[in-house]
Amino acid sequence: MTRAFIKTKVYLQKALEGRETGASTIEYFGVVVVAVLLIVALIGAFKGFDLGTKITTELDKIKS
Repeated sequence: MTRAFIKTKVYLQKALEGRETGASTIEYFGVVVVAVLLIVALIGAFKGFDLGTKITTELDKIKS
């Protein structure tokens, strides 16, 4: 019984080893895609936003 279990376990481990060879490449690609989407979203969100004017307006509100 133990030999059959070990033989099956070794067989499954060898079968699954080949499936994980390209996994790290896909994971890195996924991280790059998420980073690019985040950058595009930030650029789109701040496209019409003028930080200098916003700061000046808020400082003027505090002064008055």
